[in-house]
Amino acid sequence: MNICNVCQNPSTTRCSKCRQIYYCSRECQKKDWKVHKKLCGKNEVPMPSFPSGSSLPSSLPQMTEFLTDMMFKIDKNNPLENWNVPDFGKEYATKYPHENVQIEFLNSAKSSLKSLQIVERFLDSDLDEPDPNHLMKRWNEFSKELINFLSAPRKFGDIFTGKTKNPYVGDKGRGALSFSNTPKQSLLLDQGKTHVAIGFVDLDLLLRARIVQNKNSVEQPNKFIGYEGSVYAVAKSNVIKEMMTKKAPIQSIIEFWTSSVWTRETLKHFENAVKIVLQYGNAPNNKPPNPTKKELHPKVRSLISHWNESVRNPKSRQEAHELWVKTFNSESGIFSVVANLIESRDRVQVARHILTGEFPLMDDQQKNNLIASITMFNCNDGISPHSTSEFMSQMMPMDAILLKNKRKETSFLNAIYDFFENSITKICTWLSPPAENSVSIEIYLHYQTVTNDNAELLASIRQLDPWTMSWSNICDYFYAHDFHKLLRACSGNDTVHVMTSMNWITEVFGAHIMEYESKYRREIYESAQKTISMTGKFIDPSGYFRYDKVITNPYNIGDVGAASMVKESWKNYFFEGQDLNVGEVSSLAYTQTHKTHTLLNICYTFNKDINVYTEITC
Repeated sequence: MNICNVCQNPSTTRCSKCRQIYYCSRECQKKDWKVHKKLCGKNEVPMPSFPSGSSLPSSLPQMTEFLTDMMFKIDKNNPLENWNVPDFGKEYATKYPHENVQIEFLNSAKSSLKSLQIVERFLDSDLDEPDPNHLMKRWNEFSKELINFLSAPRKFGDIFTGKTKNPYVGDKGRGALSFSNTPKQSLLLDQGKTHVAIGFVDLDLLLRARIVQNKNSVEQPNKFIGYEGSVYAVAKSNVIKEMMTKKAPIQSIIEFWTSSVWTRETLKHFENAVKIVLQYGNAPNNKPPNPTKKELHPKVRSLISHWNESVRNPKSRQEAHELWVKTFNSESGIFSVVANLIESRDRVQVARHILTGEFPLMDDQQKNNLIASITMFNCNDGISPHSTSEFMSQMMPMDAILLKNKRKETSFLNAIYDFFENSITKICTWLSPPAENSVSIEIYLHYQTVTNDNAELLASIRQLDPWTMSWSNICDYFYAHDFHKLLRACSGNDTVHVMTSMNWITEVFGAHIMEYESKYRREIYESAQKTISMTGKFIDPSGYFRYDKVITNPYNIGDVGAASMVKESWKNYFFEGQDLNVGEVSSLAYTQTHKTHTLLNICYTFNKDINVYTEITC
């Protein structure tokens, strides 16, 4: 969800000059102008963006063409290495020859990727003054506190303790993600125990989870209890749960969960599940719900009721494509996924998925059998899912998918589909086991904000005595001492906490390659590239992707190496002064589809007698 840079309310309006910062009103823009004017209009390398209309851009930005030409003129004695970016626009045209606008846009994307090669030149040169726009992207803010931190004497690993921390639910529940944007850890759920998921977004944590029996197990169903500050996430996930419980066709569940376009069969199963969810009891409006009862907060009920009414008049597949396109804010990042795929077949299919939001692709379906996703494109109360570029592939655990497939036999999208199919089948069996078996898991999902100000809710969670708790990346929105205070307030005697940090690098100096002297950057960059190449061959032995000379912004490669050198400093800062048992703070292997390539998985407990890592991970 894009949010106003001043009041944190949802916004779809950007500064008309720089196209970087969002404001919900002219008043908020005026309030921010004193700071924003210092960086406005100083873009580093402009990339083609979608306009606010319903079609793809029909012309290429002159700047992209200019940069592409410049790549080969910078230094004739030392020309840039050719990345050999595949011509995925031409490949797409062989299958979809009449989609001229889409083909031209893909050609623009290719030009943008080629122009990124010019960034590599900056690795070997020192800039006189940092670009304010670069600082904004690097630190996620451009404040007086940041300037003071960067101006003061410092060393690599120093922490920017004055960082601005925005509330993770500052939009009154209107924020909406269609699906998670990071892959989850593979968790072991002890038989009969309770897992509490804070900020769950959807049910993707269960895709890789396993229920196991050991000395701690008890003979009763597991409980999965989720709390979310997004009305949309709670509403959609409850419908997913009921579709699984009633064992709707797996493809319908996948379409509902991930796709901008549904078949009419999916619409039928969606409508059935919606009616079941609307029979849930009423949760209190201003106090915590009963954690182990099926209850709906009034805001969640309002959205699901709206979906129920929208079923009678769905939008068309073409409208879905047009609405999907409106949400793109940049073409460069996501199309590096396409460019790095080895097979032309996969590049065409993934480009089609990116351009349409369909999963699985539905070219073989009759036109009158397809409709636009109700949940993506029919919401009320200012809720706007898929309001910025987000893609299903970002939540996929590629180490679990690529390792089990061979690219010559299975296309990349089919490999993802097979993972979904097997994982959802497992969850359906947990929820509705064969007659001779008892239910393996009960799922309860609630609209609630978990903060230090919600003492009654924290006490309610503590009474559950959760065996494990997951926190998504909520740690990014708290100062470390406030976050640990929150976890202590809701922990049981043996609770193990797991989370992922996406933004830790915005708190530590030295996590970006350009913060090192130019004479060291090339070594950092090449070392990171070697690491990526080695790990890529392990998680992707069939070679779906290229891992040597990866086509991406060179900073993405360099930052992998730079971040690894200051990770320990951030870990020490995060746990400073805390009496607890740290399991592990581990980096994820570089994966082409990740939104962020410097994710950290973190797990710990306040019980010193627990072996954290072996208790929770498969």
